[in-house]
Amino acid sequence: MGDSVVADFVTDVVPDTGRYDEPVRGRVVMNREEVVLVTPEDRVNFGVGDVFDIAYGSAPSELRAFFEDTVTVAYERAGSKRAALIEGADETVERFTNLLFKAVLNDTVVAVKHPAKVGGRITDVAYERASLFVDSATVRFRAESPFEIEVSTVSHFERIEREVAGRTRPVLSVRHADGGEIATSEIALQPERKMNVLGRFLRIEYTQLKKDLAEIDLRDEEIEILVGLYSGASEGNLAGMLGVDASRVSTMLRRLAEKSLLEESDSGWELTPTGKLAVGENLEQVNL
Repeated sequence: MGDSVVADFVTDVVPDTGRYDEPVRGRVVMNREEVVLVTPEDRVNFGVGDVFDIAYGSAPSELRAFFEDTVTVAYERAGSKRAALIEGADETVERFTNLLFKAVLNDTVVAVKHPAKVGGRITDVAYERASLFVDSATVRFRAESPFEIEVSTVSHFERIEREVAGRTRPVLSVRHADGGEIATSEIALQPERKMNVLGRFLRIEYTQLKKDLAEIDLRDEEIEILVGLYSGASEGNLAGMLGVDASRVSTMLRRLAEKSLLEESDSGWELTPTGKLAVGENLEQVNL
């Protein structure tokens, strides 16, 4: 693959679920255009452009006895749909998964409407052309009016039908927190397999954060603090906003940090990804 290799590691793999009944030790090599799975007796390769699904998590039921965590890559090869499984129980495979998402999605030309809604109000914003990029847990849009969606602020997304450029097309509708408000953005991208992969990118991070948040007991005052900080309030004016004394605010901030919803930086308190999800899910119910 030459100098353009971005991933090269050894792990347990199932290069093709149609041909392998159990995993074998193999080498995974990837550049920006192709993934190659090499085993002692086989070599399977597929183009990044042929990937139509990336699922990070548990293996299919028939292979669960062999894997704890995996990334499943569904791809087209020789006119048929195939799937490869790659052992995912370490940071190397997590980085590979992120690189594969980037390879499939980055620099995709999309039509985006942002915001399509603010709260429950439908806007008159038109669809505009943009280039899509994913980076860690963020979806960015380079356009005349650039913007980004932090996955940790997404509270809902679904596939809907919209008229775009004079014809009805499938669109990914994403509801998320945006500058102290709940906004809905609509994204139309082709081919449709890329929409599926973008949905997976949102779902992987969102599902884990949702699970983390479900295990945290949040009081109304704590939610108000998170929303206040997200909306630009400082520690100094939170007391007045909430009608409590400063010592009470300090106690609640420390408690939120213990719950992994806040972290302290040189510039003050910042929301963690889980804290941002808490804001996204509660912003409409809080009036500061």
